[in-house]
Amino acid sequence: MVNTRTDADLSAVVQNALQTLLPHIRAEIREEFRTSSGPSDAGQNPPPTSTEFMQRFLRLARFLRAAAGTEEE
Repeated sequence: MVNTRTDADLSAVVQNALQTLLPHIRAEIREEFRTSSGPSDAGQNPPPTSTEFMQRFLRLARFLRAAAGTEEE
């Protein structure tokens, strides 16, 4: 199977995804600051913060970029 995606294509896809997600991320951050309360379900794992979400997203983006390979492959 030949991979025809280029780094530019992948960068464009990631950029579009970020632009789509940014309003939601901003709203989540505002809500976190507005409520600034801890998790209501003590003893359970708290939901991920926006920072944790972005770290996971960026890790996934780097993984996808590495998995896409290079043009030489």
